[in-house]
Amino acid sequence: MKEKRLILLHALTPLHVGTGQAVANVDLPIAREKATGFPIVPASALKGVLRDYFTKQPWASQAFGDTDQAGAWVFTDLRILCLPVRSFFGVFAYATCPLILERLRRHAAAFGITGFENLSVAVDGIQIALTSDSALRRDGKVYLEDLDLEVTQGQQVDAVARAIADKLQLEGDERSHFIARFAVVSNDVFTFLSETATEVVARVRLADDTKTVASGGLWYEEAVPAEAVFYGFVGATSAEPSLKSLQIDQPLQIGGDATIGRGLCKVVIEP
Repeated sequence: MKEKRLILLHALTPLHVGTGQAVANVDLPIAREKATGFPIVPASALKGVLRDYFTKQPWASQAFGDTDQAGAWVFTDLRILCLPVRSFFGVFAYATCPLILERLRRHAAAFGITGFENLSVAVDGIQIALTSDSALRRDGKVYLEDLDLEVTQGQQVDAVARAIADKLQLEGDERSHFIARFAVVSNDVFTFLSETATEVVARVRLADDTKTVASGGLWYEEAVPAEAVFYGFVGATSAEPSLKSLQIDQPLQIGGDATIGRGLCKVVIEP
């Protein structure tokens, strides 16, 4: 590829990118990776939004493709990096796990993205690794959802949190709040949280005349909570148009439920 860039997606409101198929008691579940069960944002969801955002640009058809040709820009799926999880202290945590960090390191290296070379954090069982000035710790414990986790020493956690904050372009209080709430849990604990820490809300459609729930007008919908962070990559297969044109200066709406404020995301594309 001629050019490659890192993409980070920071959800400002709950994010629903669905599969259109019911799972158990959830009528509209979110998209998940088959092997891990972790939430993802499919590449097509982001590419379609960017195509619409840049539709008036003369290079849009060449970059994104049309009925006559494939696009020059290649997008990957966006994988979960930090999942916001309710905490008894510190309000909530930006939770991740060693598997996610190792995959990020490996994928970044494959795309030639620097800054993620040292992401190794050892966490096992019911342990949790925190930054040095964490807001989550109380008496050697962290309480996430219904879990009591033992704090372990993670010398690398501060460096990992700073590396991610740098890529997210966080500054001032926003940066310090992110680092103070960053936490690394074990792969097994994160798998549990990825299933239980998402939002499931009841949606209703009212009948116009009676203002009661219409027949078939009750369904349950899943969303990734606000503050979730996803990562992915984009590459260009030709020199023109350059990925330097991929500049976004406002939040984008991704996924469904646009009219009720779902899916507003800050999109950071590494220059």
